Amino acid sequence: MKKLFLICSMLTISALSFAKTDTTIVEFEDKPSNSKIRVITGKKTIEIPRILNLNNILKAMGVDSNERERAIVISDSETNRKDTLFVLSRDGGKVKIVTRELPKSAQKETVERPERPERPEQPEAVEVPEFDNLDKKLDKAPKKAKKTGKFFSRSDFGLYLGLNGFRNVADNQETAELRFGRSRYVALSFRKNATLVKGKAVDVALSYSPEIAWYNFMFKNSNTARFENNQVSFVANAKATEKSKLVVPYINLPVLLNFGFKEDKFKIGFGGYLGYRVGGYTKEKFASGGKNKTEGSFGLEKPIYGLTAEIGKKGGLTLFGRFDMGTLFKSNQTNAKDIQAFSVGIR
Repeated sequence: MKKLFLICSMLTISALSFAKTDTTIVEFEDKPSNSKIRVITGKKTIEIPRILNLNNILKAMGVDSNERERAIVISDSETNRKDTLFVLSRDGGKVKIVTRELPKSAQKETVERPERPERPEQPEAVEVPEFDNLDKKLDKAPKKAKKTGKFFSRSDFGLYLGLNGFRNVADNQETAELRFGRSRYVALSFRKNATLVKGKAVDVALSYSPEIAWYNFMFKNSNTARFENNQVSFVANAKATEKSKLVVPYINLPVLLNFGFKEDKFKIGFGGYLGYRVGGYTKEKFASGGKNKTEGSFGLEKPIYGLTAEIGKKGGLTLFGRFDMGTLFKSNQTNAKDIQAFSVGIR
């Protein structure tokens, strides 16, 4: 075994002393087992008999135990790994073993060449990559960019589910108070997204979505809305009710400027909306049994407009908030002229 180490050491020393300015690379092959360590050289190929132990060869070269273990695993062709380049270079008298994949340019240059007749009088010049700086080159090698498509799809369908509320109700209008947990906002949205900016980290899109929406204002304590003499009023019902609500349907057009953060799959949007009322009615379900539905305008404004914001994860639930900037009822409605509506929920 000592003789084997001596042979390996001599081969290594002779290889390392080939040229002071060039990197010397040697190829070790074990043809019977189809296993190899490839150390490329522009001059020659040295074959090590199968009887030699790869671990001992590397140990004789001064390679530490961790790198030896890596070399044995990576060099075994049965693991379906690509050939690994082990570079022997002059760097303080130490042996470098590079177990990372080479850049494509280096791989092309280190393809095994067929043997040519030796010309002692004029050795063949062979281009060899600068392996002394290979570690730095590998660290600087460009990484494959992740495929980043558009953050926002061209279109999507959304279902809004939320809660409604009144704002600016007069202090003396206790009969206009709502059951906030029962007052529901529902909308069906058919959104289109036009990507304005497609960046590496952030996409910006203009989103617009015609939608059908319903405000459901659920009253407290069996109260209800009445419309008489062109005036709306909030009154206590003569009969006890299980449910009493004012329903206002709209056709809306919200427009948002959305920002999609690709790494976090996070999105946020700000914008506004316009809407047009397409009806209205009150509905009561009495505790003693029976229902009553009354259709009418109830002094409600036809158009609405307001501000909206959304925040959430891509492909997941989105939180939304809407606030009517205009009043819900017409200005000539004495009992409800300043009331504004708002809604919050999920999309």
